[in-house]
Amino acid sequence: MIETALLEEAHFDDTQRELLKLTWELLHAIHTGDIAFYAKHSTADLSCFEDVCAYRIDGVDFHLSLMRQMAENPDMAPRRFDIVSPRVQVYGDTAIVTYTRLMTFDSHGTPVWKTYNKTRVYIQREGVWKMAHFHRSPTS
Repeated sequence: MIETALLEEAHFDDTQRELLKLTWELLHAIHTGDIAFYAKHSTADLSCFEDVCAYRIDGVDFHLSLMRQMAENPDMAPRRFDIVSPRVQVYGDTAIVTYTRLMTFDSHGTPVWKTYNKTRVYIQREGVWKMAHFHRSPTS
């Protein structure tokens, strides 16, 4: 969740707010299985570094496959996620969004939290922002 007050803070301009909103929507798409939204707002050659893999992963299809698997097993998804301490840097048609992602899971009725430091790189083509790369590292 991104609190509305956070998006309205004076230190985020309109473009930065748009990118934070897109970041939240992409995370929401992962957790709700909205494959069409994720594919539409990612480049086909999306690259990433994930903590679960020892090498770079290339191509959006890998992520869409994971989303399909998660849709088949909804218990894998967190009950809630939050974007904490976001920073948005915009350099023309390239932007970097960094934040900590707090995920809340239900473990037999008891909340369990996981946190990851995340970086997302966006490029703008014909007025549309698309995610081109991301990096995920566990905080501990």
